[in-house]
Amino acid sequence: MSKITLEWITATLGAEIVNPQLQPIRGFALDSRALERDQIFIALQGQRTDGHLFLKEAFARGASGAIISQEKLETARGLPNIIPVPEPAEALWKLARAYRAEHRATFIGITGSSGKTTTKELLYQMLSRRYRAYRAPRSYNTELGLPLALLNMPPDAEVGVFELGLQRPGEVAELADLLQPQVGVLTPISDAHLGFFADREELARNKWELIARLPPDGLAVLNWDAPYLRPWAERARLRKISFALENEADYRADAIDDTQLRGLRFRLWMPEGSMEIETRLLGRFNIYNVLAAAAVAHSLGIEMEDITEVLSDFRPVAHRMELKGSKLGLIIDDSYNANPTSMGAALAALARLKTEKRKAAVLGEMRELGDKAEEAHRALARHIMNTSINLVFLTGELTAATLDELRRSGWPGRAFHAKDLEGL
Repeated sequence: MSKITLEWITATLGAEIVNPQLQPIRGFALDSRALERDQIFIALQGQRTDGHLFLKEAFARGASGAIISQEKLETARGLPNIIPVPEPAEALWKLARAYRAEHRATFIGITGSSGKTTTKELLYQMLSRRYRAYRAPRSYNTELGLPLALLNMPPDAEVGVFELGLQRPGEVAELADLLQPQVGVLTPISDAHLGFFADREELARNKWELIARLPPDGLAVLNWDAPYLRPWAERARLRKISFALENEADYRADAIDDTQLRGLRFRLWMPEGSMEIETRLLGRFNIYNVLAAAAVAHSLGIEMEDITEVLSDFRPVAHRMELKGSKLGLIIDDSYNANPTSMGAALAALARLKTEKRKAAVLGEMRELGDKAEEAHRALARHIMNTSINLVFLTGELTAATLDELRRSGWPGRAFHAKDLEGL
């Protein structure tokens, strides 16, 4: 894959350049605040704002050009390398599709209800021991984030690791069609975004679309503890690797110690034998992410010694069971997102940690659960009652149901509720 040029962009889009000037191109950006020098700014029109309002800011930050709407050409008067198109969002996808078609790297797609970003970061560090590896930044896993991450993948990368998010039916299928991965990974499937689906089986089937779109010689790496997957996997004519904690699988773990603040300790089993693992990750559920990353990395030729070293050095991704010091003592920051399964797992992880310090849970509401929201927040109270945690702070309208359930049960702990962060 050769470097992206203005000529390649215009040829791919069938567009002309207004005010052409010789400039290097080092990627693309959708947000003028995050733009880096020599990137092409793609001005998107959204419900909240319009990227055309920030064209001058983008060029002040060093943009080498911009893809804009033909209808907004007047907003770019005097700016260099302006590429007007009928619809910039469609241009983003067209460019990403063309770039993917020309790139010869191995592409890995990860989807699931939780653990995608941690698995991606683990796998990226493992693969970097042998390959020129790339991974999508942050959680660029949406219909805008994935094509942007694809376009910013270096042309000389040998392997790329990407997340595929799911917030509506059919989204994983569309993203997988764009990414065309040779390797597909399914992390745990739970209740995230359940409000957009009839039930968990429909949600799982939408996640499965990643595996359904792998090529005949592709590799599926599957969580063998996830519901519904086995019968679908048995019918798939693909190479398959399984990982699990509760069932027999190719990659599994035992001798688990998840009670120490310094991190998880366990024995990792693989087809060739076992390894003792020490990592700073907290929470038994993070072992799934370790197993998934190790399975993919090992299948692509990474030695187990390198995998062990990565796990030993790996620091948790920001806001995902991240241990922080504070004036109050210690904070486990798991604030990136939440669903009923992950919230329950995080509470269980907190409860199991051995410490003389008092334990308190500070919980926000879980969204995108549709008509299941109230019962999910009442079930959260039952999770709390099954732990040793006796001090809870709740915020948001939905958590009022959690407070009500705690009080109705006669729970002996102390709970406080606030409608917003200021009140909390």
